Amino acid sequence: MTRLPSGTVIDARRVALLHEGWQLARAAPDACASPDELAGAPLEWRDAVVPGTVAAALGADPDRPADYDADDWWYRLRFAAPARPAGARFRLRFDGLATLAQGWLNGEPIVASRNMFVARQADVTRLLRDENELVIRFASLERACARRRPRPRWRTALVANQDLRWFRTTLLGRIPGWTPAVAPVGPWGPVALECVERLELAALRVEASAKGADGRLRIEARVAMLEGHRLEEARMQVDGRPHPLRVDVGDIARVAGEVALPGVALWWPHTHGAPSLHECRLELRVDGEWTSLDVGPVGFRTLDLDTSDGVVRFTVNGEPVFCRGACWTPLDIARLRANPAELRAALEAVRDAGANMLRVSGTMVYESADFYRLCDELGIVVWQDFMFANMDYPLGDAEFRAEATAEARHQLERLQRHACIAAYCGGSETAQQAAMLGQPPERWSNDFFDDVLPRLCEELHPGVPYFPSTPWGGALPFHVATGISHYYGVGAYRRPLADAKVARVKFTPECLAFAQVPDAETTSLVLGGPTPPPHHPKWKAGVPRDSGAGWDFEDVRDHYLKDLFGVDPVLLRSHDLARYYALSRVVPGELMRRVFAEWRSPQNECGGGLVWFHRDFVPGAGWGIVDATGRPKAAYWYLKRAWAPRSLHITDEGLDGLSIHVVNESAQALEASVEVEMLAASGDAPEAARQAVQVPARGAVTLAADAMLGYFSDGTWAYRFGPPRHEVVVARLRDADGAVLAEDFHFPAGLGFVKPHGAELRAAARWEGDGRVAVTLSCDRFLQAVSVVCEGFQPDDNHFHLAPRTARRIVFRARERDAAPFKGHFEALNLATPVTVRLARDAGLRAA
Repeated sequence: MTRLPSGTVIDARRVALLHEGWQLARAAPDACASPDELAGAPLEWRDAVVPGTVAAALGADPDRPADYDADDWWYRLRFAAPARPAGARFRLRFDGLATLAQGWLNGEPIVASRNMFVARQADVTRLLRDENELVIRFASLERACARRRPRPRWRTALVANQDLRWFRTTLLGRIPGWTPAVAPVGPWGPVALECVERLELAALRVEASAKGADGRLRIEARVAMLEGHRLEEARMQVDGRPHPLRVDVGDIARVAGEVALPGVALWWPHTHGAPSLHECRLELRVDGEWTSLDVGPVGFRTLDLDTSDGVVRFTVNGEPVFCRGACWTPLDIARLRANPAELRAALEAVRDAGANMLRVSGTMVYESADFYRLCDELGIVVWQDFMFANMDYPLGDAEFRAEATAEARHQLERLQRHACIAAYCGGSETAQQAAMLGQPPERWSNDFFDDVLPRLCEELHPGVPYFPSTPWGGALPFHVATGISHYYGVGAYRRPLADAKVARVKFTPECLAFAQVPDAETTSLVLGGPTPPPHHPKWKAGVPRDSGAGWDFEDVRDHYLKDLFGVDPVLLRSHDLARYYALSRVVPGELMRRVFAEWRSPQNECGGGLVWFHRDFVPGAGWGIVDATGRPKAAYWYLKRAWAPRSLHITDEGLDGLSIHVVNESAQALEASVEVEMLAASGDAPEAARQAVQVPARGAVTLAADAMLGYFSDGTWAYRFGPPRHEVVVARLRDADGAVLAEDFHFPAGLGFVKPHGAELRAAARWEGDGRVAVTLSCDRFLQAVSVVCEGFQPDDNHFHLAPRTARRIVFRARERDAAPFKGHFEALNLATPVTVRLARDAGLRAA
């Protein structure tokens, strides 16, 4: 019998989480219809994880997929009731039941749900006993799908079972080709017993906005009073200062008002300013005593979408923002939720990479309240999809439509006070799927996506842009030069790198998918030992593919490996597997770096791009720029340089030579200098030039390399007058004090032109305290794609090029409090002999 904790007070409710002591059991579909029938059934009960799913409780193994949708799953919990004050009301709340659920308390039915995305609650005041049993049945989704229904107007290859379209559940775990078969079944959201004593906050809307430097807070609340209690007065505390509100007394009291805040600190994406938040509390005087309700931190900002002259560009507080980041994936595909510490670590890594936008895509799940609170705090804007993707949803069915509408309302009500929300979207590829399958334009969308959802968004979260689907716009919704597009020209469609310049992408909320090889520590997890060859079944299981395609995304990466390095990937992996993987790690990073250099140049019309996707579900060569363990892959480091708020980018302008673009997103003008060095293939002294630049606040400037040098250099090797004169072109941005702010590199003859050599890599290391080690690297020759492996330590940079006669300082932080002695293994694609650096806590540097 579980004893309930005393609980936390939230919105005047005392909340006790029911997360300990659960058990679950599998049953054949419809074998038991109620808790009374469980006693005589031969069920095997085992401990369960709540919040969580069956897969999380059973320890899902991606190598041995299980069909969790095939059976019924029963959960049960026995708990002792808390103290019951006189006149109090008790309610059970379920914040996520996946997916066909029925619940009983002490044998009485209390809840039924067909939507995993909507919270359910039940008043259980009269049902509570001293000792209680809560039972939930999750019915077989496979059995429910087998019922005869109208056929869809088109079929999608994304999922095997087309009848999933009738159920409000996630497609995660049900998409062959790129998610493991761990369909979520169970109480994936918190389960809580709530005690309401004097009042209940029935609804709360807080609209924060700004005009210039002034903030405005609009509050509307409905307060239900328990019998015998009276609401007398209300006020809103903002940063400790009270502001009175109007109270209209009734069976359900209404509280409303507006608060003006002159000169308030505005909320910005972290790349453009400080994401300032203000503490707000709603205070209610009941029976002569004040009750304080935490509204949460609130951010004031203006948000607009500029679509003039065909562009698609977000502006925040009047400033255009180039949005970049990734499509977010749950950190744990079995549980679908992460604890606040795990979320914070992951989102801080997103911020540290220079990303300022994440997309919660329609193939995923709505994220937790902790996720949106952290995005508010860290200055990461969120493109929020409703959970629809690819399918012909039966929105003409009254019951389904009502369920979908309730879901949208529920999600909007919980998200509307978050400054991070920058866009709502009907879903992913719903219009594209219909158009690609030859459906006429009138079937690409419907009134739910075109009318119902935008009206709900405007009612509940006004001022936030809405899109019916992605991609959207143009003669066909997936044409990339108009509206919002999914850009895979460089990527799945194997277009040359120059396609990023000519495609004229305006905004891409999904782009640039590659099978990204993780670093060696994670690669070894695939087989639990030696590095697997790419044809091994366990390795291939982690490589994403589109259903029905005769290729996978490793084939895509191999195509570009040959294109960039001029080597045959099949031959290379046959005789030098280690080098094959070393080159394969670099390929996506180099491509993404170059594409974002094009998109961030001042001449380009692109307003942003979100990489598909943030993190892998399982160890292996998935799409993620972060692997399944949370370690950054090579592409993460390349993108960190491409996404930096103060950054420098080289673009190849063909016969017009090289352009060097300096971007400054900060609120202060940048006084700096740009250096360019043309490193000769012969090893002779470089040709070099330097020019002072002044970059306005939140502005950019472009320099021509030939103009800086003062003569024809053929830095792009476009004229082909013999072999290339230069092996590498280096551009460098220095601040007024000479510190390097950014670097970029161009390879006129391709990445394979740099040959391995016996240059000497020099390394010096020292402990800096607090579990940190600083390593300074230098070399007399150019080093290509320097990488480091250091077990137990996380570097602040990796997979970088090192220019000759320069120093690069890397800081390593121990992942655990009691770190082992430092041992960093440094290598480069063109370094014949790797270098290992060792450092003990109580000794000096030892280099091998």
